[in-house]
Amino acid sequence: MKIAYQGEPGAYSDEAVAALFPGAEAVGYATFRLTFEALEMGAVDSAVLPVENSSAGVVQEVSDLLWELPGLRVVREHVLPVQHCLLGWPGPVERALSHPQALAQCTRYLHARQIRPVAFHDTAGAARAVAEQRQPGTAAIASRAAAKRYGLYVLAESIQDDSENRTRFVVVERGSPTRPRDGVAASKCSLAFVAAHRPGSLAHALDCFARRNVNLTRLDSRPMLGRPFEYRFYLDFSINGEAGAPAAAEAALSDLEEASAEIKLFGTYPSA
Repeated sequence: MKIAYQGEPGAYSDEAVAALFPGAEAVGYATFRLTFEALEMGAVDSAVLPVENSSAGVVQEVSDLLWELPGLRVVREHVLPVQHCLLGWPGPVERALSHPQALAQCTRYLHARQIRPVAFHDTAGAARAVAEQRQPGTAAIASRAAAKRYGLYVLAESIQDDSENRTRFVVVERGSPTRPRDGVAASKCSLAFVAAHRPGSLAHALDCFARRNVNLTRLDSRPMLGRPFEYRFYLDFSINGEAGAPAAAEAALSDLEEASAEIKLFGTYPSA
């Protein structure tokens, strides 16, 4: 199997691929859009993509591409503990290269040491650049595995602001999404919707789940292009292992489909 991810060898997404698909060929791409396009074109079998971090929040571009691109579904999730390290060469550090999400997860550490954050397309790519360029005062924020791969010193470890730092990944495949009624017990369902443009529409949408005792595990909003100050909502809900839970979740989803101006189901999949 070929599994796509965004980044370079040694990235956290690469680690997630290894955990989910032992023995598969991991194929890295420079951007999230290129990763999705490789999946769309059949160059890979699946893609492993980060959707949210426990301290820095959602990875919004991935959610936006799930909404934008047809014919894809979420089939699995994986939660990866993330421990960031400062990698480089001995000596004072003035700037740190890394992915914006990783920089956001280490804000306090960098501020306390007056290290300037510099955005890079990928954590492992930042480590590679530091190894190749050997610029005095420049380090990378990445994993210990990236330090080993690119021959860098670990100048400091566990520098993330939250010791319980975790990133949630999803596995995306080609195909139609599974509905709650067809999922297994202890599942999660992901979707996005646009509420009807009238007073109380969002409250009504959320009540579809509250009335059936369906627990929401994620809710965030995103501005829509070409429609100023109108928003799309991204939502996850859980389906517990109790008898009747899939039917209740299916009924809640059906109600939301009737109440929404637009809706797209991403998939129902086993909860990590």
